[in-house]
Amino acid sequence: MGLMWYLMGMGTTAALWGYLRLRRTFVLEWKANLGLGLAFVLLWLCVGWSWGSFAEGEPQSGAMGLLCFGLSSLMLTVLTVRHWVLPGRK
Repeated sequence: MGLMWYLMGMGTTAALWGYLRLRRTFVLEWKANLGLGLAFVLLWLCVGWSWGSFAEGEPQSGAMGLLCFGLSSLMLTVLTVRHWVLPGRK
């Protein structure tokens, strides 16, 4: 479990750097910020839920976490980028 928290911290740092780089390239309005933030929270929840479930020996719960939270995060990210990030190119 310690490895999970370490990797999630590294992923959070990488996501923050990516967001700051994205802000330099695109004009991000509040809708884009909200969508990207919610997508990150869902992805963080997906990784934590799934890893914890697999570590505790509950593979069905881990798979459902991947399906529910991971798919929602992916769909929200794609829709946010298409509708609110890409039109705001500097």
